[in-house]
Amino acid sequence: MNFEPSFFREETRCDFLVTEKRKKIWAVELQMLEKFDQVCKKYQLSYYAYYGTLLGAVRHQGFIPWDDDIDLVMFRDDYEKFQAIAPEEFKEPYFFQNSYTDRLLWPFSKIRDSRTTGAEPQFRSLGASFHQGIFIDIFPFDSVEDGVTPQFSTISQIQNLLWAAITNPEAIVTALENGHQLYLSTNFLLDLLKNEPKQRFKIFESFNLSCFGQSQKVNYIMSEICKEGDNYRSVNKSWFANTVYLPFEHLRIPAPAEYDKILTQCYGDYRQPIPGGSSHEEIFLDPDTPYRSYFS
Repeated sequence: MNFEPSFFREETRCDFLVTEKRKKIWAVELQMLEKFDQVCKKYQLSYYAYYGTLLGAVRHQGFIPWDDDIDLVMFRDDYEKFQAIAPEEFKEPYFFQNSYTDRLLWPFSKIRDSRTTGAEPQFRSLGASFHQGIFIDIFPFDSVEDGVTPQFSTISQIQNLLWAAITNPEAIVTALENGHQLYLSTNFLLDLLKNEPKQRFKIFESFNLSCFGQSQKVNYIMSEICKEGDNYRSVNKSWFANTVYLPFEHLRIPAPAEYDKILTQCYGDYRQPIPGGSSHEEIFLDPDTPYRSYFS
């Protein structure tokens, strides 16, 4: 992707000064987005702009001026297909990062650019042994409890239990020793805990895939388990039935056709900008320094 020199000029958007450095960070992310889009088209996979990226596309036709990231979502079925092909499709200088390609367990994926630095506070101690380039985020959307589908109350409890088996196995062992009745059999849970954490994570993802499409609502599963804020509410799956393409800087990106309903539910009066810092203010972002050099 070639950028006109004018793209990098410092400018004021919505009374916020967008610096040349922020523009360079945007450029790195836009290049990864373009590559991601090419891969999805190659394999006929669907994805959507979401969170601040969807808000930026609708309200600013690009990045929210004080933001510095790209968030995308995929339904669980396409997300699993993408995880299978991504390690081969994203080679240097790019890197596909998920629970199976790097050292940590997390329930979403990143694409990173190794020529840059995007050091998040919680990972800085890992240094260059952990990929820490500037990134874009890809979140899987799963079926979640909708208040209508009777069996999904049980499914939600199992999702929570499988996640606990990954993150807090000691609590499950204690519950079993104390005679608590859980939503999965004692033998199954004890066998599950014999597996390595990554294998338990794979079982968690496989269960979510097996349940996809069984309720009328979707969400990023961690938002359900951790009960995150209003911005992460579940939404109707039917709102994704049709896709529109919205301008985003000099690209056009896919979005759910009912984006107004989604943004209103998540942000209220989203048309009115509220200038401020992004959620990434504590991340060290450098578009000109490879993370290996930064940590050395």
